[in-house]
Amino acid sequence: MTIRMLIVDDEPIICQGLRLTIPWETIGVEVAGEAYDGIEALQFVADEPIDLILTDIHMEGMDGLELAKKLKEKQPQIRIIILSGYDDFEYARRALRLGIEDYLLKPVNIDELMTMVQRIGQEIMQEAEKKHRNEQERRLKWLTELIQGEGTVQEGGDIPFLIADGVQSFRLIASQLEDYAGWAYSTPDDLRRSLRNQWEEAVTATLKGCYEEVVAYFHHPNLLICLCRGACQVSNLDLEAALLEAKVFVPDVPHLNFGISAIYANLEQAYPAYIEAVSVLQEKPISDLRTVMFYEEERVSRKIHQSHLSFAPSELEKQLLHVLFYGSYEELDDIIGRIVQDFHDKGCVLKEILQAIKELSIILQHKLRTNGIDLLGHADLFNAQKIDLLVHNSSRAMESLLRRELWSMFAIIHSSLEGKDHWIAERVKTYIDSRHTTDLKASEVAAWLKITPNYFSIIFKQNFGKGFAEYLNEVRIDHAKASLIETEERVFEIAEKVGYREYKYFCSIFKAYTGITPTQFRKLAQAPSVSLRPTAAYKR
Repeated sequence: MTIRMLIVDDEPIICQGLRLTIPWETIGVEVAGEAYDGIEALQFVADEPIDLILTDIHMEGMDGLELAKKLKEKQPQIRIIILSGYDDFEYARRALRLGIEDYLLKPVNIDELMTMVQRIGQEIMQEAEKKHRNEQERRLKWLTELIQGEGTVQEGGDIPFLIADGVQSFRLIASQLEDYAGWAYSTPDDLRRSLRNQWEEAVTATLKGCYEEVVAYFHHPNLLICLCRGACQVSNLDLEAALLEAKVFVPDVPHLNFGISAIYANLEQAYPAYIEAVSVLQEKPISDLRTVMFYEEERVSRKIHQSHLSFAPSELEKQLLHVLFYGSYEELDDIIGRIVQDFHDKGCVLKEILQAIKELSIILQHKLRTNGIDLLGHADLFNAQKIDLLVHNSSRAMESLLRRELWSMFAIIHSSLEGKDHWIAERVKTYIDSRHTTDLKASEVAAWLKITPNYFSIIFKQNFGKGFAEYLNEVRIDHAKASLIETEERVFEIAEKVGYREYKYFCSIFKAYTGITPTQFRKLAQAPSVSLRPTAAYKR
């Protein structure tokens, strides 16, 4: 900060001497001008900003004391140094009554004058810094209350922003780190705080190059809000270029993404502008690689883009249920990858993905419960707790959550089934062997076991490696083979005895399993060198 000083004396040569012979720039002072009486000085400070006045006390017209009195009334922030050639206590006393503590006698000692001006300059800068901090704190408090209050602030509170003359424009800019969850998980707390400070400093410094005033604060650990005011509108192109440069100054963090509101002429629109800026970030398609997005442009593109989240729930149910019951972790990871790729291909946004995964999770849980799986130990990440989209703000984070959800289901399913395998297998074998000659259905066996048909089908295939119908046919065909070898019963009698009511159907099934007809099988069995004993598949 440079201190702007006005020199006032009714003798021009003294003004020039004070101005030109003293190296004011070495102590951070700029002589902004000269005035030759108090009236001229008042006119000068009315037109230009002045921090300090160095004035003679005796002048024609308005003297230094009268000038000081007027300044204390109109612009009390201006500091005054009185110079006088008269060693008169009355003048000093009148100056002190006016609040002027800085008083020097002529002839002036240059070193003493420079020391005094330097001290006053430092005091002015300290006061300016304190005032600026107080103003920033008030503005930050107002902005925080506005956003946390969803558009309302305490009653009677004024907007604490300096509104300069002329056209003003306001913009709200939100920024966040891409894939925050993964970065935060692997970064210690102290390093996160340090890098967050660097992030705020870099973005704020960049915006101050574009706007006259910037107020910034973290509304969330991954959401920096910046309210910007300027006398002229900054073009989208220039603002984008500046923000892209800001990212270069933030080391060791993921990419920064920026959401930028429309331009407003009134600060009463600050909360709608906040909603606009944040919505641009949250409604960005996960396949979109842009990092700086403007609300006006995104609003147009959103009218054109319509998301179609039709990733075939019935098809995914079937695939996922199969993998959850019969697959491996590798197969589960593969299907998760295909689901996320589908989101990319469809240009989905995070909110849509979260909703789709929630629905899928509910469907899967319902299916598992109807199949007898106890999900008491399942965390239910997507429906039992709120997912923070400012933390889990990337497709990678969503994929990680989905993987944890499905891995949990996978572990519970296999833990639940392990204790039932032997018990179910033995009972099913016994039941089928004793009733294979009847019109036996899978639903009958499920009812006998007191489990649902769907669950029975899953458990059966897991234990026997094949479906119920295929296994039942094997049992019947093995019994038929034994009868063909050991008895003289006719083929149609054997067919009916093992559970087939239609002779032709029995023959077709027999040939499908053995490659020959029942008659051919009997003839081969009677040959001395051929052994065609039953395979007893039903005993495995």
